[in-house]
Amino acid sequence: MWPPLTPPRPGMSEETRQSKLAAAKKKLREYQQKNSPGVGAKKKRKIKNGSSPETTTSKDCHSPEDAPKDRAAPAAPTVDDTVSPGGVPSPCASLPRVTSMTSNQNHDAENGPILIDESKCLSSTESLRQLSQQLNGLVSESSSYINGEGLASSANIKDLESRYQELSLALDSSNLTNKQLSSKIEELKQQNQETLDQLEKEKKEFEQKLAKEQGSLREQLQVHIQTIGILVSEKTELQTALVHTQQAARQKAGESEDLASRLQSSRQRVSELERTLSAVSTQQKQVDRHNKDLTKERDTLKLELYKNNKNNEDLKQQNSELEEKLQVMVREKAAMQLGMEELQKKLEMSELLLQQFSSQSKSPDNSQELHQALEERTQLEAHVGELRDLLKQLQLERDQYAETLKEENAIWQQKMQQMSEQMHRLREEKEHSMSQVQELEANLAELKNQIVVPPAQEPPARPLEEEQQRLHAETEQLQKELESLAEQVQAQVKDNEGLSRLNREQEQRLLELERAAECWGEHAEERKQILESMQSDRTTISRALSQNRELKEQLVELQNGFVKLSNENMEITTALQSEQHVKKELAKKLGQLQEKLGELKEMVELKSQEAQNLQQQRDQYMSHLQQYMAAYQQLASDKELLHKQVLLQTQLMDRLQHEEVQGKVAAEKALQELQETQGRLESATQQNQQLQAQLSLMAMPGDGEGDGLDSEEKEEEAAQPKLSMPENLESREAVVAFFNSALASAEEEQARLRGQLKKQKLRCQRLAHLVAPGQQVQEEAAAPSGDSVPGETHQALQVAMDKLQGRFLELMQEKVELKERVEELEHCCIQLSGETDTIGEYIALYQNQRAVLKERHREKEEYISRLAQDKENMKMKLLELQKLVLCLVSERNERQGKLLATAQDPAAEPATAPPAQELGAANDQGDLREVSLADNDNVAPPQGEALPGHSAPENPTAQQIMQLLQEMQNPQPYPGLSKNPCVPFFYRADDNDEVKILVI
Repeated sequence: MWPPLTPPRPGMSEETRQSKLAAAKKKLREYQQKNSPGVGAKKKRKIKNGSSPETTTSKDCHSPEDAPKDRAAPAAPTVDDTVSPGGVPSPCASLPRVTSMTSNQNHDAENGPILIDESKCLSSTESLRQLSQQLNGLVSESSSYINGEGLASSANIKDLESRYQELSLALDSSNLTNKQLSSKIEELKQQNQETLDQLEKEKKEFEQKLAKEQGSLREQLQVHIQTIGILVSEKTELQTALVHTQQAARQKAGESEDLASRLQSSRQRVSELERTLSAVSTQQKQVDRHNKDLTKERDTLKLELYKNNKNNEDLKQQNSELEEKLQVMVREKAAMQLGMEELQKKLEMSELLLQQFSSQSKSPDNSQELHQALEERTQLEAHVGELRDLLKQLQLERDQYAETLKEENAIWQQKMQQMSEQMHRLREEKEHSMSQVQELEANLAELKNQIVVPPAQEPPARPLEEEQQRLHAETEQLQKELESLAEQVQAQVKDNEGLSRLNREQEQRLLELERAAECWGEHAEERKQILESMQSDRTTISRALSQNRELKEQLVELQNGFVKLSNENMEITTALQSEQHVKKELAKKLGQLQEKLGELKEMVELKSQEAQNLQQQRDQYMSHLQQYMAAYQQLASDKELLHKQVLLQTQLMDRLQHEEVQGKVAAEKALQELQETQGRLESATQQNQQLQAQLSLMAMPGDGEGDGLDSEEKEEEAAQPKLSMPENLESREAVVAFFNSALASAEEEQARLRGQLKKQKLRCQRLAHLVAPGQQVQEEAAAPSGDSVPGETHQALQVAMDKLQGRFLELMQEKVELKERVEELEHCCIQLSGETDTIGEYIALYQNQRAVLKERHREKEEYISRLAQDKENMKMKLLELQKLVLCLVSERNERQGKLLATAQDPAAEPATAPPAQELGAANDQGDLREVSLADNDNVAPPQGEALPGHSAPENPTAQQIMQLLQEMQNPQPYPGLSKNPCVPFFYRADDNDEVKILVI
């Protein structure tokens, strides 16, 4: 007799359902982490400030029953949340902390656009560190599973909490440092603006001082010319010649000024033409670069179009395949309905047979058999209801797949439209740039016709190309992420296909059961054997029903996961659109920065040209200053000599004035006496014949001397040099030579005047000697007889006095002119000394500025060399890390293949085993069916079947990766750098198991 059927325990089924739900969620999560390491970060980056990342991760990691617990205390995960039923520690316990950190970093990055690069560096390095920890955890977990270890200890939870606190403290410190750096950047910008303003002010002041100095020099030249003209115009005999020469000199000066103004205007025109030529050349280079960039972008867009077309074709093929699958499913549905009808007919036949059996024999054995048949009927009806529910779910899945395919087609069509619009814009920009290039070439040809000047070469705009390459790298990374999402969708489609295959296998078993039922109906004699087989199959059917329920739950979870993936895909598309908008804004900012860069370059060129001109002028001024210093020294020595001579002349002139006053008094007295004695001389001519003879003898040498003096004066006047303005006074050296010759002639004239003064003194003494005996003779003649002086002597004395007066007046005028000239020379020397002092100050200031600029340039070159060295070291480390990651991926693939082989071999055995063996196999291999969808690294043998000879080996590649990551996180500090340089990167294995590391 058969044993009574024991009903299933509800508590055990609920516990197994919950454990399998948690295991399936864990497997889905690990599958997502394995296939898309960068999607989680992108998703977390878009979380708003209102929603906390801990709640989102807890929703993904915890079971539905633990949701209210998570709402109540999201920061305190329980042991059930972190450990799966199979003893596998779940990575969800550490995910909320990581996601909270990354969300805080991204929130800071959204608050301040200046801190984007630093937050990226922190998030990338932190994600790498966590990834390395997860790799080490996976390796240790796999080894622990091989050794058969159990649940994770509470020490790990404490370590995770301490790590979470450390990370929060590090994040706060990084936020503070980011704010400080932003304030420093603003202060540096203000300082840069202030220095630019100071440079402009100093430039204006320097130009004003140069203009003043040039004006003072011109005034000095005019003063010198006027002094020379005054010295030359003093000569009475050469007045007409001086007037003509001055007129000619003025005409020449006007012509030279016109020529100088023309030359200056021509130089300005040449400089303007050179600037326009340099600007045009730079614009042409920029246009050429822009054209090259546009061609590169066009090629990249063509490649993207080609890829998109391929993707569209693949999607169309997938759509066609899915449509074929749908048709196959419809056919299977029709076949299932036919099978259901046949089963219903068979059930009716079995009921009839059972009624016949009951009417024929009413024994207790028959009643038990009838009862069992009724139970089997109810079970078959329940199975049929479940199959109908499965059909409905398959129809819903078919509708969902169709909707998702339509949405993906619409998204791809929108992307194609956007790409076509971008191509159209690029074509328009290319045509516009070509027209601009043609216009610039025409302008360049005109300017080359006017003047041929080689344009100044400029360094290429490397920062713009680097920024464009970075943007291209970001777009490629986003495209790779989209491809990874598509691969995930395809993997889930494959999982669904595997589930459909399992359903088909179950349907085949049902068909076999139906055939067995038919055989049981046909062969009534063998009903006992059929009932035994049905009883043995009943357990298998109950097992299959439980497995079907589990598969249904897994299907529901997979559908939820697919919905989440679709939502993530939509979020990623919105993030892509926002990033495209941000890229457009960045491109606009780049254009503005490029324009500012061009303006700054032009300003730098102008300032460099002005500095060169100022340096040339400084050299000229230095040479002129040296000449002026030599002339000033000569003038100072001449000034001292002239001062001494003037003092002597003033003393002599005082004496001459005193003697002249005395001579005038004596002459007046002599005139009075002569007038008195004229009457007496007429009456006493006969009496004074002897006296007249003596007077005539004394007067004869005096007349001879007077004639000699007149001839000497005429010779001296004829021997005076005739100063005239030369016509070719174009250079400063000629003017200085002319001034030196004029000073020499003035010194010669001064010596001549001194000689004349001596001669005049001798004449005065002779006249005094001549006048003294005449006065004595007149007194003697007047005393005895009252006779007068003769008229010839009186006339000679009057002529001598007139000559003395005229010469004295000329000497006084020359003295006054010499005093004025000395004062003018002193004024010129004072001005020249002031100019030399100001020029020396300018030279010292220029040298200081030049030393500061050299020091800055040297520091910049050192910093650039350090950065280049750091970049080379980081490249080497990245290459090593790429190789190690490739080795780790290959090892993981090998391990995955081995574990899949071990998991698939026992799964194929129950299909050929008899029903009696299926029960034991199902009990022993239930865990293997659960592990078939899990991550390959976490696959472990069932309990009690641990490998005896294998221990937990340490992975050397993982250790090397950890060492490299520690070296990259803690680089060698440099004395010139204020912080540790870090290079953020993302890596992911593609279809060919190649890891491409993108440096941002």
